Amino acid sequence: MLKRALAQQLAEALVGRAAEQRQAGRVLHDDIGPLLSAAGLRLQILRMDFPDIAEGVREAMETLDDAMDRVRVLSQQLNPSVVDRMGFQSAIEWMVEAHRQKFAGRLELRFTASARLPPEAAAAMYDAADAAVSDAVLFSQGSRVIVRVAGAGGGNSGTNKSGKISIQIKDNGRDRSDRTLAMASQIARAAGLEFKVSTGKGTIVGIHYAFRRASGG
Repeated sequence: MLKRALAQQLAEALVGRAAEQRQAGRVLHDDIGPLLSAAGLRLQILRMDFPDIAEGVREAMETLDDAMDRVRVLSQQLNPSVVDRMGFQSAIEWMVEAHRQKFAGRLELRFTASARLPPEAAAAMYDAADAAVSDAVLFSQGSRVIVRVAGAGGGNSGTNKSGKISIQIKDNGRDRSDRTLAMASQIARAAGLEFKVSTGKGTIVGIHYAFRRASGG
């Protein structure tokens, strides 16, 4: 019981820290980066309008370029999600292939999802699925794991479509509970995702993200 409580606390701490780092990385990339770019553009205009101070402006632009490079590096370090770099489907395919190399049994992926997830939800679904697949590969003692990604919904800005994207990880090994899958569970629930575990001739983990139709006409 104590070990489970400690595992739960550790999972919560790791999830919280990862979410904070991703948020900080996105602020640097989405907010600070554009501001520095805008400052660089203004310096270029200033250099053209006032040729007599061109040398001083050039030095300022070199310093600004160095700051922008440091922001990019720090942003990537704080927000290392493979989903941001590869896209959701490619990241899931890459993750499954990585686990396949460590699994003596058969690991299958069936990807039929057709919606674009918000970045934070996509990263959380990937992380939760990664933890669940890892648990199945390492601890299920089964010979087969099937990963299914399905669903539709969302859409481009302004469409406000509803729907659901689901990831199911099913194995034919020993039954495992929500508590033994604490890491996957905490990652999902901390991001507002639905997380379910069912057993009987193996374990089925379900991770779901529901698109919500915006209110108003």
